[in-house]
Amino acid sequence: MKTETGRGLNLSFEGAPARVLETAPASGRVAYLGADYPGLRVELLVEQGEAVAIGTPLCRDRRRKEIVFCASTNGIVADIVIGARRHVTAIIISPADDGTPQSDIRAAPADTPIRALMLQSGLWPALRTRPFDRIPDPDSTPDAIFVTAIDTAPHAPDPAFVLAERGEDFARGTRALNHLTEGPVFICQSARTPLVQAAEQLIPVRWAGPHPAGLVGTHVARLFPLKDSRVIWHINYQDVIALGTLIATGQPDPLRTITLGGPGLRNPAYRRVPLGTDLHELLRPNLTAGQKLILSGSPLSGRESQYLSRYHLQASVRDAPPEKSRHWLVEALNKVACPAPFIPTQALEQALGPDLPATPLLRALSIGDADRALQLGCLHLGEEDLALASYVTGGITDFGRRLRVVLNMLEAGS
Repeated sequence: MKTETGRGLNLSFEGAPARVLETAPASGRVAYLGADYPGLRVELLVEQGEAVAIGTPLCRDRRRKEIVFCASTNGIVADIVIGARRHVTAIIISPADDGTPQSDIRAAPADTPIRALMLQSGLWPALRTRPFDRIPDPDSTPDAIFVTAIDTAPHAPDPAFVLAERGEDFARGTRALNHLTEGPVFICQSARTPLVQAAEQLIPVRWAGPHPAGLVGTHVARLFPLKDSRVIWHINYQDVIALGTLIATGQPDPLRTITLGGPGLRNPAYRRVPLGTDLHELLRPNLTAGQKLILSGSPLSGRESQYLSRYHLQASVRDAPPEKSRHWLVEALNKVACPAPFIPTQALEQALGPDLPATPLLRALSIGDADRALQLGCLHLGEEDLALASYVTGGITDFGRRLRVVLNMLEAGS
């Protein structure tokens, strides 16, 4: 099956990464970040100063204790940061002196069920739901699963390049997803480089078009609309590779291939790093002169962070904008919770991948009209699906943040 979105924008950003993979993993710190899991409250399973290995559970969901979040490197728990309302903001691990890879997970028996294997290894959080983009309940079953094996964001890693040497693990992982649902498993891939063939429940879909053709919100709205209380799960292709490796070896694979891009780098390239790697330490030798802004994620949807987000496969670096002093009245007005105006343009209509009425939807999100946003199809979307809309309107309004407020309202009332 092949499809084109009919929407999207061709974007050009400086600092595209060269197809050069540095295979040595970063030796710096890694972190679990609470910001990756909005609304989730966790229970700590380690203490500061404790030694951990790859796969050691660091914390678990307080409500669903089967869901654990594990260490992605060997080391020492250097710091546990507690934020407002006693939320765990970060668990930071410093590398051990001995760099020999170790694992805290014993090789699982070959007949271990896929759910149990993913939960035990800490891979279950790789799955997220639509609507609401939450980690799914371990005892639930989705109506369909989407594998995102295409990435159209600026400077994103090319899945075909990453999969060139991991094709068997990817195929093994996609077949395993059949055990999590009775519905279809959509493999969303580029039309230029098909990755898998149709088999059993697997439905390969080749996508063509500019960004946001590679986003799961675009795929779900077109292939499996969320009506009649449907729920889908989605997972990115590198987590599917990790699942395939886990099945074959019984051992977790904490490494991901990411891109380092942007005009603030001397040599933009691919890099193989642990989940949650320290971007400051990783990028410091490669920065150009001057103050820099380091983002976890793409130039469009990334957030300023010292550590790589669990769900990001790239980091972006650009020159830090000069600080501007503002009049006190302007600062006061900016704190008022009122929607910023925006002008409907053709570019704005092209900014949403799903065939949704962009201007009415964005207006509903701007004023927090959850009922209207629901009618207009917001359940298909996550924050990343609205990053392009924020970009073409000048970044005055973060529509992704507005969407999260509305989704929280709808989830609370469901």
